[in-house]
Amino acid sequence: MSTPAQPVVEAAQRVLATEHEALYAYGVAGGVVDPASAEAARARDSYDIHRTRRDRLEDTVRRLGAEPVAAAPGYSLPAPVAGAASSARLAVRVEDRCGASYAELVASSAGPLRRVAIGWLSDAATRGLAWGARPTAFPGLAPRR
Repeated sequence: MSTPAQPVVEAAQRVLATEHEALYAYGVAGGVVDPASAEAARARDSYDIHRTRRDRLEDTVRRLGAEPVAAAPGYSLPAPVAGAASSARLAVRVEDRCGASYAELVASSAGPLRRVAIGWLSDAATRGLAWGARPTAFPGLAPRR
């Protein structure tokens, strides 16, 4: 059995770390909105999706022969989160960061893992729009300067 290229393992680990951070952020975002609101439902759905991805990535990293990166006990947020508007801003940032890491995994992988990463990238762009992100031509890629 051949050993996967190190860039694939490193990209998968970075996506996994981003998923850990996304779960933390969605826990915060969902915790400050009205539990009966559409934002709370969207936060719960987003949390569940990112948890499933985290679990799948942990399995993927192990199959690639590495130990999955662990979640940190906490993460620094870019701004205070105190209601629906700040929760939405945090969610947009989460999906942008996830999209960027998925794009890196797309670039580093092939076959089934690449197809999965492409689907995740598309979902992050769509999920970001649902939270109020501005549409971009190539979600997940930083603009050229």
